[in-house]
Amino acid sequence: MEQVLAQRDQCIQERLDAIALLKRQRFGPSGERVSPDQLGLFNEAEFEAQIGALEQQAAPQAEPVCLPLLEQLPRVDRVIDLAPEDKAALGEDWVLISYDEAEQLAIIPRHPDAAGADQGVIIAPRAPQILPKAIAHSSLLADIVVAKYADALPLYRQERSFARDGLDIPRQSRAGWMVALEEPLAPLMAAMKALLDAGPVLHIDETHLQVFAEPGRAATQQSLMWVYRGGPPGRAVILVDYSETRSGAAPRAFLHGLPLAGVSLLTGGYGVYSALALEVGLLGHAGCWPHARRKFVEATAGRSHRAVAHQLVALIGKLYTQERRLKDAIPAERQQAPAVHSRPILDAIKTWLDEKAPTVLPKSLLGKAIAYALGLWPQLTPFLKDGHIPTDNNPAENSIRPFVVGRKNWLFTASPHGAKASAMLCSLIESTKANGLAPRAYLGFLLERLPTAKTPADIAALLPQNLAADDIWLPPVTL
Repeated sequence: MEQVLAQRDQCIQERLDAIALLKRQRFGPSGERVSPDQLGLFNEAEFEAQIGALEQQAAPQAEPVCLPLLEQLPRVDRVIDLAPEDKAALGEDWVLISYDEAEQLAIIPRHPDAAGADQGVIIAPRAPQILPKAIAHSSLLADIVVAKYADALPLYRQERSFARDGLDIPRQSRAGWMVALEEPLAPLMAAMKALLDAGPVLHIDETHLQVFAEPGRAATQQSLMWVYRGGPPGRAVILVDYSETRSGAAPRAFLHGLPLAGVSLLTGGYGVYSALALEVGLLGHAGCWPHARRKFVEATAGRSHRAVAHQLVALIGKLYTQERRLKDAIPAERQQAPAVHSRPILDAIKTWLDEKAPTVLPKSLLGKAIAYALGLWPQLTPFLKDGHIPTDNNPAENSIRPFVVGRKNWLFTASPHGAKASAMLCSLIESTKANGLAPRAYLGFLLERLPTAKTPADIAALLPQNLAADDIWLPPVTL
């Protein structure tokens, strides 16, 4: 009877702790709360594009209709003529027949450069375009991308903004442009990925999204976006990659082929990362202290052992204080200082964990927090030996934060192709911000210059890691 009563009391205690934690998550401060709504991050862009494609299949085939531009909009006339050497090659016996006319909608017009000429009836070639068949100028594309992926402004809200200016740009057209950018941007993303392992630490984190049209999977099944942050010191590379599942096969395939022997991995406590560090030949694997701390913050919401949980939260706070002092120190200084200042704190934390583990219920909030910290302990100490390794995975989590901001605006993506396009655009935006460039200025510069980049050196010169703010300035055109 005593055993039955003890089991009942333990079960009641576990459920009361769970209720207390749920109440804290629902009504308490949000600083350490993990949102239960882990719906997808992206986005109606691909969804609208897919709807448009289906509607075109269902509707009778008709000639494509160009989107008319309002007459009251200011125009800049640009006459693109043949180059003087091309005219000279024609001799004296040639006649100007007429001009071809075309219009584009631009945010900041720019001067195109004339290229070569054809034989026969000769037309001065149009300057290369990032999307040759789209009415959108590169500046308009940059504005839409930045508004959506940097400012979390979904396409339907952008539609209202355009309408205030008297412009009717269908949402499906803008969605299609976003998806179409995946192909021309692919060489740039490949060049950026080649820099991912050029630094001492690789940060990885993951978050969920929902994709409707995944082959062989239900629409309600969760997919994943993996965020990788690395690159040379001072030249951060942030890449977002889509995968259908949460298995370790996704990051393993993404990192395949990169020479990672001198790189340390820094992640949260998800189990696939330990195996990943061994399989891809990484130098080592470090864990994230905020993940461990979060479990003890949750334990402070329980009905028992609150004061005990606060003890360890305070100890971890001392560790944070010490590490903040070394935030701007060079790696050699960081490697020497923890041995003197942080190691005693770590020893006190480890002693506390070992002493408290046998005294609490394993399934209580505090018991789970202690088990999590002890299981992760080998990954929580590498920063003592390597000054390049920080104590947290905040760089990767900060790269995810813009996704979370936009989560309520786009709850899903329509297809794997669309998810890949969204991941690519978010990679570009986050890498641009991490390298101190203004996203709108850089995107306008990139989409204007990328069509003329033909060699690997041309592509590398357009990477945000290789540019400064002064490099992306373009002179305005006076209307």
